[in-house]
Amino acid sequence: MQDALSKVAGVSEVVSVSRDTNTAVVKVAKGKVATEALVKAIESVEGRNFSATPIEEVTLSVTGMT
Repeated sequence: MQDALSKVAGVSEVVSVSRDTNTAVVKVAKGKVATEALVKAIESVEGRNFSATPIEEVTLSVTGMT
């Protein structure tokens, strides 16, 4: 699954894939990756019967905090 996600254009890093929580966390370029492309990548992994549902989560980079 990590390989499939890393091949999606705009994905900069596959942070984690967890069997325990059934989640994958990826870093993407803002506005460059459609959620549907990530779902399709997971569901198209050969030899597996994966399905995926988007969970919207946003992490912000904040500067100037002291």
